[in-house]
Order: sequence, then C-alpha cells, then structure tokens
Amino acid sequence: MFTGLIEKIGEVKSINSHHGDIQAILSIDNDLALTIKEGDSLSVNGVCLTAYNVNKDNFSVDISNETLDTSSLTQLNTGYKVNIETSLSLQDKLGGHLVSGHVDCIAQVIELYEDARSYRLGFKLGNNELSKYIVKKGSICVDGVSLTVNKESKDSFFVNIIPFTWNNTIMKFYKLETVVNIEVDRIALHVEKLLNNKG
Repeated sequence: MFTGLIEKIGEVKSINSHHGDIQAILSIDNDLALTIKEGDSLSVNGVCLTAYNVNKDNFSVDISNETLDTSSLTQLNTGYKVNIETSLSLQDKLGGHLVSGHVDCIAQVIELYEDARSYRLGFKLGNNELSKYIVKKGSICVDGVSLTVNKESKDSFFVNIIPFTWNNTIMKFYKLETVVNIEVDRIALHVEKLLNNKG
C-alpha cells in the first residue's frame, strides 16, 4: 500500500523488451536508493512494481503485459521522468489516502492553466464507467499522486495542484494530451460490491 505522497522523481535509464513485457532500469537520488531493498514494492507513476538489482543510484523493475495493457507505462523511454514512492509502513503517517498501486484506467490532460501560485488540471477518463467512483472533494490518484477532486462530470474530473506538489512531481512536465495513470478510491469499489451483494 502507498499514500500517494511522492518521495522522488526518478528517470528511466534504459528499457529492455522481452517478448512484449519490459524491464526498465530507473535512476534515483542516493538518499532514497539507500532505503530500497531487493524485492521492495515501489509505486512508479502509481503502478506497484517490484525492485531488484538495487544499487546505490538505480534499480530494475519488470513490467508485465497486463500492466502495460492497463497503464501509461507503454510510454516509458530513456530519459522519461517518473514519480516514485516507497511502500507504506504501519507506523507511517497517512498523509494522502490509501493507494494500492493498481491502476484502474488511463486519462488524458484536457485542461492545464495557472491559478495564482497553483495550477488547475483537468483529465478525461479513458473508461467512463469509473466516473461514478469520482466525487467532488473525494480522493483520486493521478500518476501515484494523491489529489482531491475539485469538480467532476460524466467523463472528466478537475483538480488543483499546489506549488509543492507541482515542483516535486512529474506534473510540472505535463502538457495537454499527456496520458496519465488513474486509480479511483478503493473504498468506493468495496462499498459498491458490498451493497450489490446485500441480501
């Protein structure tokens, strides 16, 4: 599990294809690398991946066909920037919201503009069926970042990005039509299943 609070921006050093699935080698700052161990779960742009071949400034991850089919990680290329968060420990503060690292769909940036010191972003969902789980003032995860929904419609939602989040995540590289990973609030999914199975 994760919180949606990004710790570092990493960079793709190389990509190796293996019959469809891929291996990526990611570089990170030394201070975060020292906390990562072989087999640790990491959130990479909101996708839970397993780290291996960990050394002082990089690590490897394998990305399966299933993950490539449901996420934006098909875009990874040398030099590509990614959000990285290490997994949540029981004693950690839950500053964002509970994030599983299981991407529900992709979305595309349809609105991006400055609003005083913040930025306003709008996203169009790749799967309209998920819009029922997105509510005003509810939680949403975009590329691994925990955000609060400002406004929602039948196929889109809008958020406000404060300066700290803008400066410390890959959101500062977003442009119109950028494709991102979306994870809806897991609690909403569980509540719906419980209600549907009632009685």
